Amino acid sequence: MTPQQPRPATPSRHGRPNVPPNPHYTPHPARRANLPGGIAVVCGLAAAGLAFLPKHGYFAWPVAGVGLVAGIIGIAAALRGRMRGLGIASTGVVVSVLAALLYGAIVLFPSAFGTPRASELHIPPVADEAHTVDFVVTSAGGATVRYGTLDDQRTDTAPASTDQWHGSASYDGGAPILSLTADTANAGVTNEISCAIIVDGRQVAENSGTTIALCTANVD
Repeated sequence: MTPQQPRPATPSRHGRPNVPPNPHYTPHPARRANLPGGIAVVCGLAAAGLAFLPKHGYFAWPVAGVGLVAGIIGIAAALRGRMRGLGIASTGVVVSVLAALLYGAIVLFPSAFGTPRASELHIPPVADEAHTVDFVVTSAGGATVRYGTLDDQRTDTAPASTDQWHGSASYDGGAPILSLTADTANAGVTNEISCAIIVDGRQVAENSGTTIALCTANVD
């Protein structure tokens, strides 16, 4: 008996043979939208906007940090094929990093961006500004004085006297972080030192010590 030969594939209506389906074929699941990448972009843009707020600009760094982490997660998921949108996640990382750098530049160079920051404190004071600052030091044995803000300070010498040393300043906006440090030149000599910061006639910080006195105040 002649063995039965396999029947050729039946031509389809369009002239192509009907190929039987592969039982081992598994379709790839559809990749999801890159939600972390979208969050990264939103956080980066939000951080860039927050950077220009005079009193709440410091929120820019944590928001940018959230965007950076979300963007990295989105990139990793896209590279593993779990999500699409590699470009969105990459953009979120770049925007978040740029927003953090932007706020850093605003803190260091506020005048270049036209925003009031700590370094907007003027020494000596400028007439017609809204707020006046008086830095006060008393040191019986004399002291080296550094006063101003955390990123912009002046240095002076308080003479050995019971009289008060005064340093004057002014500012018109923002929330400067005022700083006043007085320390004796000879650490081996007991020298009672006191310091105080007075803003608009109101004392906002005071301190005293035998070799150093440090006053800081965050004011509006």
